[in-house]
Amino acid sequence: MKNLANFKVEVRTREYLIQAIFQLLFDNQKASKIIKQFKEVHKTKKVDFKMFTSSMKSIEKNIKKIEDAINSLSIQTSNIELIDKSILYFAINEMLYGELDKPVIIDESLRLSKKFSNPESYKFINATLDKFLKNN
Repeated sequence: MKNLANFKVEVRTREYLIQAIFQLLFDNQKASKIIKQFKEVHKTKKVDFKMFTSSMKSIEKNIKKIEDAINSLSIQTSNIELIDKSILYFAINEMLYGELDKPVIIDESLRLSKKFSNPESYKFINATLDKFLKNN
């Protein structure tokens, strides 16, 4: 992986985004409430709240399409850890509606998985995103 030191704000923003998606999926809260909360809690940190807000609103707007995309991969979603599901929502939303290049999305998803999930989850994330790319 690349040296991420030059991308501290983007890295931090995506980490907060995964936490916010987790909260969205866990509590079924409105994105606007989560965005407001994250802006208040992290106002002293360098975060790209424009990107954060845009991604959260996109996920909320397209949540059914994202769920359908995951279901089309023949994955038993009830067996997916919520943090892994959050990473998949981030990645698939970004692939379908975002501006990042697909290799960057995959690299970031693997990094996030290694940081937030169990030690073997990155393999599942990688295989799932690879399958998604081949099907789309």
